[in-house]
Amino acid sequence: MKRVVLFPLLLCGACQQGLGPVVPESKVERQMIGLLEKFDRWDYDGDGYLDRKEIQDGINSLKGTQREVKYTASDVIEFYDTNHDGKVSMSEAQAGYARAAEAEAKFKH
Repeated sequence: MKRVVLFPLLLCGACQQGLGPVVPESKVERQMIGLLEKFDRWDYDGDGYLDRKEIQDGINSLKGTQREVKYTASDVIEFYDTNHDGKVSMSEAQAGYARAAEAEAKFKH
């Protein structure tokens, strides 16, 4: 079932950019798409939300790989958690992709 859910997620950005596949234009956009791809995998308790521990565990799982990120779970929650409940829902993660320019400016390294 999880694989069925991921396909529409990858296309959600295409809805805002017109028809066609989502093509990330920057490292930050690639990482944002990566969060959408990993959402179900990182949602260990299956409640439909990523809490601070799930996000940090997911980030830790990337250490030592080419996908290592320099952001913390707090950074992720601060950016995506628009209703301020301390966790990230799938809809918040999808909406965050539309704010890629804001993320670029905020997390420029």
